[in-house]
Amino acid sequence: MVITIQSQIYSFLVTVYGGFILGALYDFFRVVQKILRLKRGLVTAVDIIFWLISTGVILYFLYMSNYIDLRFYNFLGFLLGFLLYYFLLSDFITEIFTKIMTGIILFFRFAAEILFKPFVAVICFFKRPFDFIKNLIKEEFKYFKIFKGKK
Repeated sequence: MVITIQSQIYSFLVTVYGGFILGALYDFFRVVQKILRLKRGLVTAVDIIFWLISTGVILYFLYMSNYIDLRFYNFLGFLLGFLLYYFLLSDFITEIFTKIMTGIILFFRFAAEILFKPFVAVICFFKRPFDFIKNLIKEEFKYFKIFKGKK
């Protein structure tokens, strides 16, 4: 199959764009790991998910550019796109992802607090009489040796 210069340039530019997307995906997973403070096992699972999604993104952009006909300029395009993203936009996008993730976490904490407040109130309502009765019974039975634990 004959590949024209225009299709090669198009393929290269599509893979550069794919490199940008991979850089943003990398920053997203980095922010998730930083904000959620994941343990070692979960970091491994998140890394595996990142690589699976990255593989899908790479295959998608290779398919869109030249039907997964691998050429050297495809790899250069991904590398160039990732490096351009990393040096030009990474700090800005990381800051945006951090603010968005923090906002989402604060929203869910606020929503959970609102949803669980009635349950906490009901538990507190029934806990006070229960504690009062428990203390009364404890005071009454403290004089009987049968209810004391063995020493």
